Amino acid sequence: MVNNINNFGVINFYESNSANAHSESKQVEDITPVSPSVTSEFDSDIPDSIIFTKKAKQENKIPAIVQALQKSIIGRKDKTRALVKELQSWQNDNYIDPHYNAQVMYDELQKILPLPFGYEVFKKHYNNTRY
Repeated sequence: MVNNINNFGVINFYESNSANAHSESKQVEDITPVSPSVTSEFDSDIPDSIIFTKKAKQENKIPAIVQALQKSIIGRKDKTRALVKELQSWQNDNYIDPHYNAQVMYDELQKILPLPFGYEVFKKHYNNTRY
């Protein structure tokens, strides 16, 4: 065995028979990733979003929430108001996080479902402001 000590305080150990020292076989455990259980036909269509709470994920409510949001704007003249009202209902039940601002919420909703209105209109209703 050769010991080299340099001025930086680093000690390097070199073993002359390093091939014998590393010839021991190591056992490796195979880990198979667990796929989430499929509970609904809508799960694969819905992108993951930060707005859904842990409660919504644990209770597998995300497809139902998305369906309710989609249904809230069907056949309504005031689509934005209807969607925001439904959204706030889910927020009150702790399935959607109410702490995100209007821009984040709009962007995340846009990922999940097509919105027939723009951000400014959504912001007005989401923040309960008038312009």
